[in-house]
Amino acid sequence: MSEFKDDFNEQEFLEKVKKAAEEGARRGYRTGFGTEILKTIFTKLIIPALAIMAVMMLILPKVSFTGFSGLFNVNKPVEGYDTTIENHGIFGYTAADFREPVLSDKTKLKKLEVLSYKISDVTKITNAGLFNLEMFNKTKLVTYNGTAVYTVDLSELVMDNITVDNANQKVYLLIPHAVLEPINIQSQDMEFGDLEKGFLAFGDLKLTVEQVAELQNQAREKMKLKLLEDNIQLEADKFAKQVVWEVFQPVFSQVAPNYTLEVMFMY
Repeated sequence: MSEFKDDFNEQEFLEKVKKAAEEGARRGYRTGFGTEILKTIFTKLIIPALAIMAVMMLILPKVSFTGFSGLFNVNKPVEGYDTTIENHGIFGYTAADFREPVLSDKTKLKKLEVLSYKISDVTKITNAGLFNLEMFNKTKLVTYNGTAVYTVDLSELVMDNITVDNANQKVYLLIPHAVLEPINIQSQDMEFGDLEKGFLAFGDLKLTVEQVAELQNQAREKMKLKLLEDNIQLEADKFAKQVVWEVFQPVFSQVAPNYTLEVMFMY
């Protein structure tokens, strides 16, 4: 026992115990600290990332990546377009390019123009302001100038449309009634009046291309109603007979000089 005690180095033993304790403490600290880090990473990064990946796996198969191609491509300069509508410099522009005209469905026209009328319609455009008070109103007059054309379609004529009365030396030619073609309203023929503003109205009265086209269609319909109210169809039919007679009478006179031509309607 004494020998053991003599051989036992108390100071060395305490140093070893101290080192072992410190090493254990360090290991425990590293383990705990690492565990906390792993928990934080797993909770705040890995789980949200997995959730996002799951959502992307559901969505991405349905999404086309073609929309992302050329995301940062640059448009050509505004000078490269056929027509510049608006130019706002670095903030962009509105321009148009005309494609190559395409010819299709060639048809030999046999419509004879028998009557033409210039017709116009005035539209008052009102932009009402706050609470519909006139002091905020903006108004402008737009005049639509169109051309109404009545035609007779001679392509419908066949031999059955011609009847010969040898006893009275007459030839009867049956033709269809005159038809009103779509009323032509040219944009360059539109007239815009001065903008009238209320006391507290500011800015201009602007219309989109679609709105202008819609107003143009409505003006065209009003013109058609005016033609119907004034019974222009009756006048067009009268001129139809006259014009067709002037076209065909010389032909019949060469074939049968003693016969006269009378133009009548088919129905």
